[in-house]
Amino acid sequence: MDFYTEYVEPMLRKAAKKIEETPAMQAIVNGTMTKDQFRYYYLQDHAYLCDYIRSWATALAKTDSYQEIGDLLTIINDVYTALTAYRKEWGIELGLTEEEMDNVIMGEGKRSYTAYLSHIAHTCDVAGLACAVFPCGMMYTYFAEDLLPTCKLDHDDFCYRWLAYFTTDSYKTEARNKKAVINTFCEDKSERERKKLLEIIAYSCNYEIWQWTDAYWNNTTWALDEIFPKRSSGSNE
Repeated sequence: MDFYTEYVEPMLRKAAKKIEETPAMQAIVNGTMTKDQFRYYYLQDHAYLCDYIRSWATALAKTDSYQEIGDLLTIINDVYTALTAYRKEWGIELGLTEEEMDNVIMGEGKRSYTAYLSHIAHTCDVAGLACAVFPCGMMYTYFAEDLLPTCKLDHDDFCYRWLAYFTTDSYKTEARNKKAVINTFCEDKSERERKKLLEIIAYSCNYEIWQWTDAYWNNTTWALDEIFPKRSSGSNE
């Protein structure tokens, strides 16, 4: 049995079940999540995915071979390509401008989560980073597979379309690539190293559960968010 199947998958499936039970996820399945709530989710997730890519870019410096460089570049390209399509589709759906998408201030929990990913990218090897970032993408496949058959919404409803995306062939291909990376980088770890990797996964699983329990339902933000300056749009102004 490989590392992912034996150790990682049981943890992710248990965490996915917790997410499925949250009011936010149930609101998506039932079509009762408001556009404002979904807009908050989308903008926070968009900012997270940008930091997700940055974390992998940091890990590139720790690769030991040409093959490992290729493995990581495949991941970065997959996520960047998906994010580009994500921006276009949901930007139109939610009436968002590029400026709005690029000027998101992460909520406190989301910033803590991405700071954790950056910490792992700088202090651990590639195996550690894979274990930190992959619970996000992999759990989405599990709860989508569980919940989509029970979703009675019209197929053009934005909640249905969002959930269905995580069962598409393209997303499943990304998931298979992620499993392969975890197995490649984690298979030869010692017992002590394995426990550390599973601890990293546990942190990320709990960050994911917290988001769906609180942030995406309550639109959680900072106590004094109005003092944040507007972020740069990419110009020198």
